[in-house]
Amino acid sequence: MGLNGGVSNYLGDLAPEITISENHPYFSLFIKKNMSQFFSISFSASQAHISGNDQNFNYLANRNLSFETNIFEISTQLEFNFFPFAFGLGHKSFTPYVFTGLSAFKFDPYVSYNGSIVKLNQLDTEAKVASGDKKHVYTTIQLALPIGGGFKYKLSDRWNIGINLSYRYCFTDYLDDVSTEYADKMLLLSKKSLLAVEMSDRSEDLIGKAGKQRGRSDIKDWYIFSGISVSYKIKNKVCFTF
Repeated sequence: MGLNGGVSNYLGDLAPEITISENHPYFSLFIKKNMSQFFSISFSASQAHISGNDQNFNYLANRNLSFETNIFEISTQLEFNFFPFAFGLGHKSFTPYVFTGLSAFKFDPYVSYNGSIVKLNQLDTEAKVASGDKKHVYTTIQLALPIGGGFKYKLSDRWNIGINLSYRYCFTDYLDDVSTEYADKMLLLSKKSLLAVEMSDRSEDLIGKAGKQRGRSDIKDWYIFSGISVSYKIKNKVCFTF
């Protein structure tokens, strides 16, 4: 069992490339079963924070969208060690490794506006609920595919340390509440509120005409964990010999 911690980040409509200024801390608790010298399976629970802002990119600045969200994730992953590790004859004290699996996560994008926290999902900023477009209505519980790797080192019979990098491919494009086109402002005003209209188009010159591209629905969002892990090996079962 162990602890993993480091920084989280995001790739998506508001961050086409990783922005160091949007790094935030994350941590996770995990338990892992070594099935052999080369394969192990792990279960983890993680808490993270991510954010994105058009102002980080000159060519997006005029759109002026931003978001933040906390993420709570549970995940199961299968690891493959390139060298025999952890136990058995001929095992190494270190190995690079790769992993993949499946994650479920909870998120809820928001912005700070006029001194208050505004939750964007509740406003239906692209008017998908208001227009009856069920295909693009999103829920705040989603699945992701973790893909990553790292390096681990055996400090002693009981303690391991490692570094790791993991990209989470989300099965949603609404991690940042941005995906398709700008909504019809009159529809949003009649079905939701003036606040929904203001959050839908935050550009200074109000570029958000109905049907104009607001995001890229053909590319899903990602969140990223990079960190250091420390784990403790629980005592093996006793094997008697006669």
